[in-house]
Order: sequence, then structure tokens, then C-alpha cells
Amino acid sequence: MLAALVLAFDMASVLVLMYPGRERVEVVASTGETYVYACKPGPAGESPRKQAEKAQAAFEENTEKFANVFVAEMMQDIETGAPTLGTALEMTRKTDAWAGSITTHLEKTYGCALLS
Repeated sequence: MLAALVLAFDMASVLVLMYPGRERVEVVASTGETYVYACKPGPAGESPRKQAEKAQAAFEENTEKFANVFVAEMMQDIETGAPTLGTALEMTRKTDAWAGSITTHLEKTYGCALLS
């Protein structure tokens, strides 16, 4: 019984409840992965689906830029012999800051919360 309950549990569906008035929208990324957003209509009446598609495009573009900078900085640290632990901690800090920033951007610009 418990196993069936755990298997039926969909965290994205639960998170939608935290965003009343929003629609749960699944968007397939350019990589083929499916992302789930909770979106409200856009300021000019765009559908939640359209807002989710815009949010996903911005997410992918921003992720690619971040990854390029991340790799370049990591390679520079390797070339200069920077301490491994220091590099790892700094990269973790930057990743956390980026995640908070993109979350805020998607919410403010597109009215979408990335759920999964």
C-alpha cells in the first residue's frame, strides 16, 4: 500500500497547489527533456503555455551562458593550480546564486515557476 502511494506521488502536481491560479504546463526542451512549469497568463493575454515556452527558451539560453562561464573559470583554476576544494566551494556558491537568479527572472518576466 505504501509503495503504491509513493509511486503515485508526483511532486510537480503538489507544487502546483502552491501557485493558485496558475496552470501546470509541460514543455519539451531542445534536448528532449520535459520540464514542468506553473504559469499564469502573460500581460497581453498570452496563454500559460506560451509563457512556459518563452520561459523555457530563456532558461535554456541562460543555462548555456552560465555553463560556458562555469567551464571557462574551472579550466582557468586548473591551469593556475588553484586549490581544488576552494574551486569546488566557489563553483557551488556561483551555481546556487545562478539558480536563485534564474528562478526570480522566470517568475518576474514570464509569470512561471519551474517545478521540475
